Amino acid sequence: MQLAVRVRAAAVAAAVLALSLIGPVSPAAAATATVAYTGDFSTVFTNPERGFHNRYEIINDPAVNDYASNTIPGFNPDMLDRTFARAKADGNTLIHSYLHLDKYQTTDLPPALLDNLTSGLAAIRAQGLKIVLRTAYVWDGYSAVTEPQMERHIDQLAPVLTANADVIMSLEAGFFGAWGEWHESPYTAASEESQAPVRYGLVKKLLASTPANIPVAIRYPIFNYEFAQRTSPPAGCPLPNNCLLTAQDFDRLGFHDDCFLADSADMGTYDQNSWLGWFDVAQKKQWVYDYATSTGGNKIIGGETCNASGGNDTAGVNAQYELSHQHWTEINADYAAVNTDIWKHANVAASGADPAETLYHRIRRKLGYRLRLADATFTTPAAPGSAFTFSAHLINDGYAGIIKPRPVYLVFDNGTNRYNVPLTGVDPRTWKSGAVTVPTQTVTLPAMATGSYKLALWLPDQATGLRNTPAYSVRLANTGTWDAAKGYNVLANAVTVGACTGDCTPPTAPTLTGSLSGTTASLAWSGATDNVGVTGYRLYRDGALLAAPAGTTYTDSNVPAGTHSYTVTARDAAGYDSPSSNAVSLTVVVVTPPPTGLVLDDFDGSPAYPAAAKNDLGRWTGGNCFQNGGGNGVVAGGALALQYNNCGWFGSDVGTDVSAYTYLVVRIKGAAGGEQSHFSVSIGGTTKVLGDFVLDGGGHPAITTAYQDIRLPMVANGINRASPSQLALGFWYGGSSTVTVDSISFQE
Repeated sequence: MQLAVRVRAAAVAAAVLALSLIGPVSPAAAATATVAYTGDFSTVFTNPERGFHNRYEIINDPAVNDYASNTIPGFNPDMLDRTFARAKADGNTLIHSYLHLDKYQTTDLPPALLDNLTSGLAAIRAQGLKIVLRTAYVWDGYSAVTEPQMERHIDQLAPVLTANADVIMSLEAGFFGAWGEWHESPYTAASEESQAPVRYGLVKKLLASTPANIPVAIRYPIFNYEFAQRTSPPAGCPLPNNCLLTAQDFDRLGFHDDCFLADSADMGTYDQNSWLGWFDVAQKKQWVYDYATSTGGNKIIGGETCNASGGNDTAGVNAQYELSHQHWTEINADYAAVNTDIWKHANVAASGADPAETLYHRIRRKLGYRLRLADATFTTPAAPGSAFTFSAHLINDGYAGIIKPRPVYLVFDNGTNRYNVPLTGVDPRTWKSGAVTVPTQTVTLPAMATGSYKLALWLPDQATGLRNTPAYSVRLANTGTWDAAKGYNVLANAVTVGACTGDCTPPTAPTLTGSLSGTTASLAWSGATDNVGVTGYRLYRDGALLAAPAGTTYTDSNVPAGTHSYTVTARDAAGYDSPSSNAVSLTVVVVTPPPTGLVLDDFDGSPAYPAAAKNDLGRWTGGNCFQNGGGNGVVAGGALALQYNNCGWFGSDVGTDVSAYTYLVVRIKGAAGGEQSHFSVSIGGTTKVLGDFVLDGGGHPAITTAYQDIRLPMVANGINRASPSQLALGFWYGGSSTVTVDSISFQE
């Protein structure tokens, strides 16, 4: 059944339907039950291997580390605290530390340093934390340590790093230049091909000398690109695989940005010239957006801000866009306050599954993974020694997936006996942002005592030595499921193992009908039957639990725009749910009203574009070099689609004084999002890339995949309102995509 109603509204907006699932839902058959869970959309809670990190000196003996002494400017004794009290008080599970080798630029590392590093990593383990490490030979200055010396130090560090791999979250490649940050060094000029073999060889040496489960983050995306282009080994390299990076090596390589949002290119992160050619900022950012492992997971992305905030708008638009598109897992909480203070004072609106909150709070929740269980389906009752099936739907509300390998278990726990049943076919690293389906897994239960068991989902650390420490287990973003003492997520409090002795028959499926008037939906269903009795119903919209009525009718008010599918199940006194009813599909169509103010063009087909060559002011308009519409772009559905590949120009004459208006308003969306850096806007003597215009409050425009009104204050952007002349869009800044312009207007 499909019904549609047209409704007038202020604008079309992309709607994300958040799952708010509570209680059990329909079993596919009598042998299984499906339980739905209530999401936690707002709480900040600890989880391993993700989030803000705090900086410490993990080598705390000043005899081998000058930076552990109060003779160093900026020294803080707190950095030597091996209880990591500050980090733990903030709810952070990651520590960052440099390995300062300034004193050993021409000599071996002393045993005392290696021993102190070992004890420091033991302290990390004792506190249930993990660490990000970076080796550096100088703080703020030039470093020219020889390649053999650096390789010798890797050989010395490798046994310690390998023995403590369980608590090492990742390595930042380090070694080269100031802060180990791959600048101020004779080996890190991206424009010099002659230096490329040294940096390539050092990274290969680091990868070959450390365990495969430790990611390695590279400072600049251009070097990851450079590494991928090498198909022949550097001369004389003694390392495995002829020194060529393997698929496993590339899976380990990520990126750390140490000047996040400092300016439009993150203070040199994205704008170096390369001996391989010129790649603009947008192209390099796209490389980062596209980073993925060979098995479909995210790579490690992390770093810090620095003491500049030119790209960090006060509304938090840029931070949210880049963190989510680059899939950040961790970032420094201690540096720099000029940026983190912006986030702490930015109040961001509710969006999708995210509530209204400060941006800092949102970032704390969403860095890395934030896995929310929607529902799980499993065998009930279960039988010892027999097949048991499990499947689930989750949503990852975080910016990234789990980075490091991690096992997944079903746990049967009756308080006396605990059975951990591995789900060997499940890799949680593939649970990236968005909806996640765990397909049906079939396992054989052990010979276990019959009775009632708590059933749980357990995602412990890969390292067996950490596996039984709850601090290293993943907590799901649900209410009432986390058992902090056991470190697992409870799926059901009472699952019968053995013969069922009570009501074991679910109800029959109801039959659903529905109608739509305006926004809202009127739904009704026939009563289901049960061998004992039906006690209530569960109504779903788009797979999410909507209501749990006792009767057989329900009115859904204020249905969002779009097509929605409704189903209903019946529940009996034993908690069994029927199979789902038939699906009823209802559609609410939102009609966008015309823009207000002085309309330059609303692309409604009158005048015809491009044939009439006139806009809604009766003045000239046209385009060229676009990949659609014979170079002009295409008007369809009341909007102008401009498909480009580093080429395209659109112009529309204004030719009238617009001083009575405050804003130039462009209603626009992008095919991929992020296209604000791909084209310029010229009007009234001002030409800027769209993303460089200033919005009210100091932010900058960011194009998304949903229509939005980008309101550019003309005076603040230096636009001559008395003589605006022509509005022009120039697509000469790199990038390939499609932007769709719904309207262009001048508004008060």
